[in-house]
Amino acid sequence: MPGANGHFPRERHARSDPPGRRWLLKASLIVGAAAVPGSALIADHLLTEGQPAVRAAGAAAEGGRRLPARPGGSVRPLTGKVVVIDPGHNPNNIHHLAQINQPINAGGFDKPCNTVGTQTDAGFPEWAFNLDVARRARTFLRAAGARVILTQNGHTPYGPCNNRRAWIGNNAHADAVVAIHADGGPPDGYGFAALTPLLVVSSISDNAAIIKPSHEFGEATVRHFREATGEPLSTYLGADGIQPRDDLAGLNLSTVPKIFIECANMRNAADAAKVTDPAWREAAAHGISRSVAAFVLQ
Repeated sequence: MPGANGHFPRERHARSDPPGRRWLLKASLIVGAAAVPGSALIADHLLTEGQPAVRAAGAAAEGGRRLPARPGGSVRPLTGKVVVIDPGHNPNNIHHLAQINQPINAGGFDKPCNTVGTQTDAGFPEWAFNLDVARRARTFLRAAGARVILTQNGHTPYGPCNNRRAWIGNNAHADAVVAIHADGGPPDGYGFAALTPLLVVSSISDNAAIIKPSHEFGEATVRHFREATGEPLSTYLGADGIQPRDDLAGLNLSTVPKIFIECANMRNAADAAKVTDPAWREAAAHGISRSVAAFVLQ
């Protein structure tokens, strides 16, 4: 949302809206509203005869036919892979403002521990979108054999702080980390973007080793998420669906490949209708899962 000067801050997804209506919506009414497919269908979406998800999804889209599973039953192409999903913000942050406003070292500079996130004009909160999509993506990826870790599942008092979120991925030696967000951008802007790390070298961090693989992860996400959801590339973030960043603790402090995905703009009326639709959130989870699979299996 706009800052005090009326301009939209660069880190839109990490800025707070006034709490107002945010917590009037109960998590039980928001999160996990739609059923998820079985493991055979999930495997269908992720892989066909050893090919990464992006090629499988593209073949299905072009040919209009379902993808075959491997003979012998369950397909688990991601066995042995570790994926960390980082659902942005937290449903309880609003009740712990003092804690989330405490500064942390974000990679050579201080930033708040965490924020409450944004919301649609009708009051649907970003944290609910992030958490629902994360849980759905976890189901898909686990069914494909991956070990999946969530940085938070809505049960912690607040946060965790952004440096802690980075540590979770690092400590797990994750093959990929994806932070799931929805933006609070200008009302006339729409679309999605992958945020990728820029080089940051400080006394506590050096992310040089993850720059190239994270960019490749971002490129995979641009293709798969668009295929799965039909969401256009962002009209206001980055270029060609990619925005490199050096102001996000989660990217600066990561030692494993990591991206943020801004799935849509919650302040845009058309995008707001999508993020509040369980079927679209299911598609978003498919797109993220395919992105992960294509990246880690390349």
